[in-house]
Amino acid sequence: MSEALAPAFLVASLLLCASGAMKLRSPRVPMRALGIAEIALGTACAVYPTRALAVALALVYLSFAVVAEVFRRRRQACGCFGENDNFPVTLAHVIASELLGTLVLAAAIAGPRGLGWVLGLPAPQAVVLLAGIAGAVYAVVLVYTVVPRAWGAWERA
Repeated sequence: MSEALAPAFLVASLLLCASGAMKLRSPRVPMRALGIAEIALGTACAVYPTRALAVALALVYLSFAVVAEVFRRRRQACGCFGENDNFPVTLAHVIASELLGTLVLAAAIAGPRGLGWVLGLPAPQAVVLLAGIAGAVYAVVLVYTVVPRAWGAWERA
């Protein structure tokens, strides 16, 4: 079962790294510090996945979901992906964080698998899986960043 959850676990880990990297451009020191912490946790989970790290990652995503819901109700932007992320949080944002937290928690229970597991697969399978994980990370970034803009444009039309 843990193999089935490995791609979702890696998507969540690498998404946290992407979010952290985008925060590093912020002029605000606390935002940059949060970015460094996100990169550290995401990298640790992807490279050296343990149950404890997976639980920490799940708690981070579930905390993000709670904060996102507060921001959604206030119609505020969250800045999850840096200073350019200035559209109000949508329900998609909240749901994505809840789903990622839940999948990571399931991976923690089953035993998380990281990049080492993927790289241990036969080369063609590893390449396809890595490409799929990268595409999924990009798609989830779009859910967090582009969907709010598109939804806002739709509501104003």
